[in-house]
Amino acid sequence: MGKGRIEFRVAPNGIVYYQEDDSEEKRLTRFDHQIVDYIMSSIKNLFPGAYARLATLYKTGTTSPVIKDKEDFNVVQRFIRCNFGEHDMLTADIDADIINFEEVKCPLRGICKDENIICKPQSVYKLSLAKKEVARLYLRGYTYTDIASVLGKSPQTIKVQLDSIKNKVGAKNCREIIKVMRVRNL
Repeated sequence: MGKGRIEFRVAPNGIVYYQEDDSEEKRLTRFDHQIVDYIMSSIKNLFPGAYARLATLYKTGTTSPVIKDKEDFNVVQRFIRCNFGEHDMLTADIDADIINFEEVKCPLRGICKDENIICKPQSVYKLSLAKKEVARLYLRGYTYTDIASVLGKSPQTIKVQLDSIKNKVGAKNCREIIKVMRVRNL
């Protein structure tokens, strides 16, 4: 996978459908290995808390490849239902490896024990409140001087914080912070 656009839709009966780029919409099955493997890898690498909870719910511990495929599919399907279920068409759910989470309507919103674990998962990277605020403004398109002005800090302090954020999230440069933070739901 990579470089493409994927939009997911969850039907009222819970069936997950997807549309790649401008192709026809298809039902997601456990035989869609490229998509299932990509989402599974993203969950494991970017959202270990979500993966741990999903593994608890769906993994049986068997070594059978057929059962493992089904388990992985169930993990991926649940993750999609909780994070990409709306058919909004404003932005693709996955666009050139950038993950765009959606606010999925759920009757359990606010009382579900898996909220902020499976749905709205937390990334592996933890930022201080000050750095989160700097990152939030940076993601909105503010320059470091704009951020300094808004927060009442020196531009040099903001540069240092952006550099620290860059290093913490593994971005190559400050411009890449935006892509990395969106992919990792920070």
